[in-house]
Amino acid sequence: GRVEQTVLDQPGANNLIGRGDMLFTGEGTTERVQCAFVDTPEIEQLTEYISQQQSYPYPYELPLVAEDSEGGSETFGGPGGSTFEQVAHFVVSTGQGSTSKIQRTFSIGFNRAGRLMDQLEEAGIVGPVNGSKPREVYVQSETELEKILEQLKAQGKKFD
Repeated sequence: GRVEQTVLDQPGANNLIGRGDMLFTGEGTTERVQCAFVDTPEIEQLTEYISQQQSYPYPYELPLVAEDSEGGSETFGGPGGSTFEQVAHFVVSTGQGSTSKIQRTFSIGFNRAGRLMDQLEEAGIVGPVNGSKPREVYVQSETELEKILEQLKAQGKKFD
């Protein structure tokens, strides 16, 4: 009884049964609570696992939406954008470099979706083929993508 009174300035710690068992002091009362106990090695393993995941150095930005003449809206580069630009905006906004996702979203065949993905790689927007996994998306913001698209136009590059 003497040690817990020294630390907590009141008795109660002698009723604790082990890891994850604690006393919570709030609004003048002390209450015994229990929670999961996570030790330092487990926290280090978890943070190491999280640090190995793909990170996004820029905040998530919503895709640009352009109003069309009927009052509706069209995303991924607006009505005048080429399929390549629309796919580039889609890949950057979703963070997914998946050929099958492009096929489904844009209702195009496997060969064309694959060709577009290869063009995105050539432009530096996505990484190389990684087996059956989606490609890593290198460009993390719409602003960064717009700069790349402008550079491609200035160089006279033509994509799908």
